[in-house]
Amino acid sequence: MHSLLPDKVILRDITNSTNPNYECPPVSQEVPMTEMTGKEGERRMSKIGMEQMLVSMGHQASGAVTLWNYPSWMRNLIPHDINGEEVPDPVDMAALEIYRDRERGVARYNEFRRNLLMIPISKWEDLTDDCEVIEALSEVYGEDVEKLDLLVGLQAEKKIKGFAISETAFFIFLLIASRPMFMRLEADRFFTTNFNPKTYTEKGLEWVNKTETLKDVIDQKFP
Repeated sequence: MHSLLPDKVILRDITNSTNPNYECPPVSQEVPMTEMTGKEGERRMSKIGMEQMLVSMGHQASGAVTLWNYPSWMRNLIPHDINGEEVPDPVDMAALEIYRDRERGVARYNEFRRNLLMIPISKWEDLTDDCEVIEALSEVYGEDVEKLDLLVGLQAEKKIKGFAISETAFFIFLLIASRPMFMRLEADRFFTTNFNPKTYTEKGLEWVNKTETLKDVIDQKFP
């Protein structure tokens, strides 16, 4: 998920009063992420303030979980000790993540899919139709798709339309969340015996049934 992180924080001007319709505030400053880590980062964020940080992050889109989108500042990350002091030897987090998976015996991409009872790939074209990605994978792994690292495969995998993550990763979310979620739903009277207009009112039930995104919630509160 590190691909979600940006290389810079785009700060918004929350003091601008020419924005009565809750539109996106103008950009006031762009701060590299390297200046937002460690003790210096803590001081910087304290100076910026929580409100401006939250508004700014709320208006900044996250990165895509895909190949060649790893944050550049995390490829040369300066570690800090428990006292917040810098330690020598920067870390390439992208390389470290691959190394950790291999050292810990995490299944490679194809074996991981088999463990989930999903169909494994037999050639790179089964994974993606992006010619540039196929060429890069062939250069690193040859034609042996069984060698494909899980993290690389998850990011290279062609996504289902409308999905932000790969199908393989989505399976994990389903397995982790589905059973506990249904158990909670079945035990909650507000989703079972009391799921009716008498409890929620007609309008409330309409909100429950039609609310899908944060935008829907905001539109309800600020029509």
